[in-house]
Amino acid sequence: MTPLPGEKPANIWVVGVLGGPCDDPPLLTISPRIGMYSYKQMTEVGQFVVNIPTPQMVREMEYCGTHTGAEVDKWQTCGFTPIAGKVVDVPLIAECPVNFECVIERQLQFTRSDGTPGEHELMIGRVVQVHAHERCLVNGELQWDLVDAIYRSRPRSWRTMGPVIGFDERKTKLSKPQEAAELIARRVETFEGLADVIREMPYPTQIRR
Repeated sequence: MTPLPGEKPANIWVVGVLGGPCDDPPLLTISPRIGMYSYKQMTEVGQFVVNIPTPQMVREMEYCGTHTGAEVDKWQTCGFTPIAGKVVDVPLIAECPVNFECVIERQLQFTRSDGTPGEHELMIGRVVQVHAHERCLVNGELQWDLVDAIYRSRPRSWRTMGPVIGFDERKTKLSKPQEAAELIARRVETFEGLADVIREMPYPTQIRR
């Protein structure tokens, strides 16, 4: 999501593939299609913001992923609130519980077997600032169990991350396993009835005209 100063507002683009190749320095990777509206914005400004949506925002994400910012104002249509970043010039989506401000460090393009340029590019961004809603923090630390993140999977579907099924204790021992288990149990309860909600709001491809 990046701005073109003096022109149209920052565009909201739904990332199909998000990676975290390195913790130190903190890096995130995205793979925009070369030539698309958002790609032009990001390469010109050299920055982007990764906003993590919630299940309640699935329809807005679907809209943002199927419409171009060159023709519509996704902010207004989706009712999103832009707020200024602390480091980058790109606005954050206030309604998203977690936001990563990124500065582009490297862009890698690929070549098809016939020698022509690949359709997508790998864009590496250094995370320079992280924001999170207060409800997602425990003792000042971001807890992903409280985020309820969603992601786009294939074929053309949205999914929730689901509950934690285990803990990696190689670096830090889990100090309060009972409290963590109770926290996860409460989170799982929020998914009750989610299937009914999805059935009430079918994807466009499921609607018979």
